[in-house]
Amino acid sequence: MGTMLNNNLNATIMALYAAIANQSQAMLQAAQEGDWDGLCEAEEQCSKLIHELQNAKAMQEIQLNDAERSTHIAYLKRILADDAAIRDITEPRLRQLEEFLRAANNNQRLSNSYGSN
Repeated sequence: MGTMLNNNLNATIMALYAAIANQSQAMLQAAQEGDWDGLCEAEEQCSKLIHELQNAKAMQEIQLNDAERSTHIAYLKRILADDAAIRDITEPRLRQLEEFLRAANNNQRLSNSYGSN
């Protein structure tokens, strides 16, 4: 019975890793297309899947067989590669946004200091 439960849990764990990898790819695609709303939605879904994975892993100690371990590592590599590519796209965009907000803040301070009569 323990082995069957472990096999079912392993199948669930592997399915969650696959879903997270697919979601990270959806996040990358949204970032590449400049679909920031889509990126946020995909990231939210990915966070939910990660939470499910953490809950499943907390149920019992997971012992993956060699094939599962190999697949697990492949999923992690995909997820990390997607994350790096997403950061390459979003970080310059965030810097532009920070510059814009800083300039707008400076303009507001000047306007407050000197006022417009």
